[in-house]
Amino acid sequence: MADRPLAAVLTVGTEITTGLRLDTNTAHIAAACTAAGYRVTEAVSVPDDRDRIASAIARLARENSLLIVTGGLGPTHDDVTREAAAQALGRPLRRDPALVERLQAIADRHGDERAREQVLGQADVLEGARVIEPESGTAPGQVVEAGSSLVVLLPGPPSEMRPMLEEVLGSRRTAPEPIVLRCARIAESDAQLRVEDALAAFPKIELTLLASPALVDVVLMDAGAGRDALVEAAQAAALALGEACYSMDGASLPEAVVRLARATLCTLATAESCTGGMVASAITDVPGASDVFVGGVVAYSNALKRSLLGVPEEVLAEHGAVSRETAHAMASGALRLGARVAVATTGIAGPGGGTSDKPVGLVWTAVATPERVEAYRLKLHGDRQGVRQRSTVHALDFVRLTLERM
Repeated sequence: MADRPLAAVLTVGTEITTGLRLDTNTAHIAAACTAAGYRVTEAVSVPDDRDRIASAIARLARENSLLIVTGGLGPTHDDVTREAAAQALGRPLRRDPALVERLQAIADRHGDERAREQVLGQADVLEGARVIEPESGTAPGQVVEAGSSLVVLLPGPPSEMRPMLEEVLGSRRTAPEPIVLRCARIAESDAQLRVEDALAAFPKIELTLLASPALVDVVLMDAGAGRDALVEAAQAAALALGEACYSMDGASLPEAVVRLARATLCTLATAESCTGGMVASAITDVPGASDVFVGGVVAYSNALKRSLLGVPEEVLAEHGAVSRETAHAMASGALRLGARVAVATTGIAGPGGGTSDKPVGLVWTAVATPERVEAYRLKLHGDRQGVRQRSTVHALDFVRLTLERM
């Protein structure tokens, strides 16, 4: 790890530090730096304050081989990154005649002289910097060597920033792309421990985990081992994760389900109550899902469970809508839509409606084929949306496992 050069990301904007805008640049820049062989050690956001920006640039440039700064290069009063960089690096700003010529027509559209000057202020370049011409927008980027550090100033809008970042880092890619093992229905800590054990023989492979409701992405990154060792490590990790790992190539869970259904020549259908169509929506988000998905029924009321899915009245009366028996009958009824595999969900998403026998978070899921029906009792945590999201993941994963065994 220590032999890789260090990099940092600095995002500038009061709209970010006050929560008015979501910072999407940091993730993109950090991934690009990692692919270029850098180890990103810090990501910092500061408001549109010249002194704060200057202080951050000075420190991060001193501590890292590469500093990517994004934001504050535009034509308005709060775009002060150029001036802050000049202050931090001890480099004067020089007005670039070529940039003035390009910006003059844009400046002339403004009636206020002050606005015209602000537009032309984008032509101010740090002494010794290389200019990156914009593919869109008006603000150029700048690249300057500051001692042992390379400082890169980029505009904030992603559509303007990303082509410039590619121009700076594209030719520097040295590290293999990370390998992502995607997992369902496993706790993040369990996934971590299994993979750490598997990686004991691979000292130059880094591990990080990204969790979302009922899903965990296990990310393996090369730290000097090389591409072959990274692939070998990923195979060992996948073996340790077992059936929880549904993808090694970046495919999402719905994509994995559609892929398997296509490979096994199986058609799919859904019967949903508590998830309200979320399972069907996840499947149909996948391009080409029409090859395998015949349709679904959202039967929220008992009346529709009876009339559309054929759930017997006596089952609902004796066991209730949230029960093994009802889920079993719903999945069986969905097979009549013309599917080879059908999945059903019925549960209590909350926040109300729970009892001591059937608490909030209780969900029954069933998967039916013409040969058999399997039902699963789940006790899920989270708020209403969290329960529904976890229910959707479980339903899709049960379908995946059913297809793998066919």
